[in-house]
Amino acid sequence: MVFKKIGQCIIILMVVLMLCIPAYADSTDIIYQDDVDSTDEFLVKITRPEGDESTFKKSYVICGNTDIKGIRVELAILEDDGKWKSFENTDGDSSWRIGNSGIFMKEVRLPELGANKIRIAAYKSDEKDRLVLNENLQLQEYTITVLEKSFKDKIKSGFISVTEMLDELINKANK
Repeated sequence: MVFKKIGQCIIILMVVLMLCIPAYADSTDIIYQDDVDSTDEFLVKITRPEGDESTFKKSYVICGNTDIKGIRVELAILEDDGKWKSFENTDGDSSWRIGNSGIFMKEVRLPELGANKIRIAAYKSDEKDRLVLNENLQLQEYTITVLEKSFKDKIKSGFISVTEMLDELINKANK
């Protein structure tokens, strides 16, 4: 009888604890949701990329600056499965705190030829547990398109017309 009551208490306690687990979920999950849109730049000024860009190199530098202390930057990339995943820079970090200078510059390796959709998030570190879009969380999305070297060679040699060049850029961006 006593063991039965102890067992019931343990089961009830486990159920209550399991129901509480979602309450402790990391609030930075909002960064990886696909139903959120870009915001204005109010915490960090992103200086590169300046918008959607094309490059011939897979190595790419992301930079920005801020006058606000205690800002953290986090990177995400849109995977083939349509889900946002953390995106590490060449130092192996997908997030970092901006130092006293207020400037950051991080190199990343773009994984795909063609379009790479990245998301740059900035938020106040001390408010990480209660992030609200447009209040203490800034999100910016960019598409960085890596062009094939053969495309660069065609441009250099003059064997590609402006129309062909635009068609190829549009096709690469839509992949």
